[in-house]
Amino acid sequence: MNVPFTVDLTREVDAKPDTVWRLVTTPERFSAWMNGEVSFEPVAGSPFRAAFPNFQTVVAGEIRSIDHEARRLEVTWGVESGPQAPDFPAGSSLVTIEVTPDRTGSRVRLTHAHLPSTSEASDHEGGWRFHLSRLALITNREDLEAGLTRTLPHWFAAWNEPDDERRLAALRACCSTDVEFRDDWTEMTGVELLSEHIGNCFRYMPGFELRPTGDVRVCRGEALIGWTTTGPQGEEAGFNHTCLAVDGTLRRVTGFSGSPPSTPDA
Repeated sequence: MNVPFTVDLTREVDAKPDTVWRLVTTPERFSAWMNGEVSFEPVAGSPFRAAFPNFQTVVAGEIRSIDHEARRLEVTWGVESGPQAPDFPAGSSLVTIEVTPDRTGSRVRLTHAHLPSTSEASDHEGGWRFHLSRLALITNREDLEAGLTRTLPHWFAAWNEPDDERRLAALRACCSTDVEFRDDWTEMTGVELLSEHIGNCFRYMPGFELRPTGDVRVCRGEALIGWTTTGPQGEEAGFNHTCLAVDGTLRRVTGFSGSPPSTPDA
């Protein structure tokens, strides 16, 4: 049970523990995570400072302890300058972040102790929930983008490979065994059936070719991947909506004709 004026939150994150740990122990990544200007050295005793110009607030404290093997960080936290400074001075509270392996990737526990009031605890709980959601987005995107660098070449190679054995090997290098695929023409489950479907494209559409456009957008375990095709019916553009494992393995792929909406990443 939480003691008064303490926030205690746990969040499952679809990212590797090392990816999450790099975010919370690297000033540049910490800054991007918090949407601020954060400076510190990842060693015990280092001054910690986080400026948030949009809120006219500077948070300050020090790294109390850091255990890279256990992935556990303690940092004192309070307001050096800003509206809350009189009642919540620099270094007066303690933030602890622990990152542990989990079935889907990582589990992050964040506690913020010694807050000066229940209202501050309530405000910080809402803020930390938001930031943990952002942490999940940023770290998952980092892992998926790295994973897609590995898997997408195999995916497009498979769609341009007329040899059955080499095509199946390429699909197995980028897809889960039970990958689901669907588009305007078919729906199926399993790499073997998908390989047969691609083989039929060569059989019934001589000259078929699928090429990446380089337009890849990643958000929370999913990605949009742009492509163009050429064949007997001419050229066509489209994109795949994919659901991915943390390492970039494709689990479900849905093909759409036409360009994706021109909206920024979430």
